[in-house]
Amino acid sequence: MFVGHYGPAAAVAGKRIKLWHGFVAVQLLDILWAPFVLVGIEHARIVENFTASNHFDLYHMPYTHSLVMALVWSLVAGFAYNAWRKCGGAIIGALVFSHWIFDFITHKPDLELWFGGPKAGLGLWDHRTIAVSVEFALLLAGFMIFLKATKSKGVGGVIAPVVLLVALAAAQLVGNFGPPPGSAAEAAQTAIIAYGVFAALAFWVDASRTAK
Repeated sequence: MFVGHYGPAAAVAGKRIKLWHGFVAVQLLDILWAPFVLVGIEHARIVENFTASNHFDLYHMPYTHSLVMALVWSLVAGFAYNAWRKCGGAIIGALVFSHWIFDFITHKPDLELWFGGPKAGLGLWDHRTIAVSVEFALLLAGFMIFLKATKSKGVGGVIAPVVLLVALAAAQLVGNFGPPPGSAAEAAQTAIIAYGVFAALAFWVDASRTAK
């Protein structure tokens, strides 16, 4: 899953956590995955049409996407957020773990339950129309909740969410319908840039809107 991860982040953002904090939380496992792939700690390969939705064979990612490590990263993120912001850690931890839940629904069986253990995944990515529909439904539902819970400080508060949603939608469609990346390293580098851009746009949304 890609942009669907951001739906829960938007749904709970406003008073207790910033939108951009939620954006980083829901993609934390992938934010870690990208440099892990680049330095050879985890491994992936590009196989054209490996699923109906994308070209990724994610055959080795135990340190970021196994169930055990997803729980560990969720706890670490939650405690770190509480130490930083004094509250909201439980929300951040839940958002981090939501990534694994949604990946379990969409991935082929490539998510280890523990190191060297069985791999799980329901394979929704093999049904592209349904998978894309679920992604956008989650994203739009989350943003509808966010927009109802916040109000614009000015014109920017209207423009910023639209720009963010358009950027997310474009990235999703390129991922689902575009050509495969040249390599796993290229995909990892693109992911790092994309997550940074989306977090920055979410920061803009935070700066231009306030909780009702």
